[in-house]
Amino acid sequence: MKAPAKINIFLKITGLRGNYHEICSRFIRYDALYDEISFVPGTFTDFTIEGMSAIKKEHNIIYKAYKELLAHTKSKRLGEFFYHHKVHIIKNIPMGAGLGGGSSDAATFLLMANKAVDLQLEPQDLAKIGAKVGADVPFFIYGYKAANVSGIGEKIEEFMDDIPPLELKLLPLHCDTAQVYQHYRKNYLKFDPKLASKMAQMSSCQIFENFTPLIANDLYQSAINLCPSLAKYKQNWYLSGSGSTLFRSENENSGNK
Repeated sequence: MKAPAKINIFLKITGLRGNYHEICSRFIRYDALYDEISFVPGTFTDFTIEGMSAIKKEHNIIYKAYKELLAHTKSKRLGEFFYHHKVHIIKNIPMGAGLGGGSSDAATFLLMANKAVDLQLEPQDLAKIGAKVGADVPFFIYGYKAANVSGIGEKIEEFMDDIPPLELKLLPLHCDTAQVYQHYRKNYLKFDPKLASKMAQMSSCQIFENFTPLIANDLYQSAINLCPSLAKYKQNWYLSGSGSTLFRSENENSGNK
């Protein structure tokens, strides 16, 4: 099953909730880039993930999602299923790129496990479970093409968007999400809920037409400060999430390299 990437057309910080940042953001599901997850039959002594050996299992978001699903359902059939199947993943979405690859993997795993073991959980149940392991997981659970996401990621409202063709620039940079948010909180913290609300009502095409990249994403300047090589792109390229992936509308920028 494909686990697609996401792009943040805009991202505004609207408040704080403890150690978390409340956001208002337009999430776009980007189907052209995706990881692939499958359950492979076999005999295993423990929950097994193949294809992500660089990450210890205990730190893997798929494993964390499995543990939360097991705790929620207390299903013996779920545990038994993964003694007879391993999780195989083909990673195509780069990590630390602001594309939600890990969250998409976790959401896709939850959807697949729910169906494979016939747990009969509703999407809202899976979203609550997924939110415990990653703020972006609920968006991927619902499978919307576009949505306004708010709170700390738990409020998902489908948005019927006018999405132009997008050009992505994948840079060989890893932007640490936590560090980018911490830098923003320390150096640039400010809230403009009226602007965020206005942007939430606009189509993606209108966002490109009316807002510069730095205004569209409150985290952009912090990402630049932590990854200075991003600076040369700030005039013409928008930043997804906390970076490092850049994007722009092919319609608006076809003649601007």
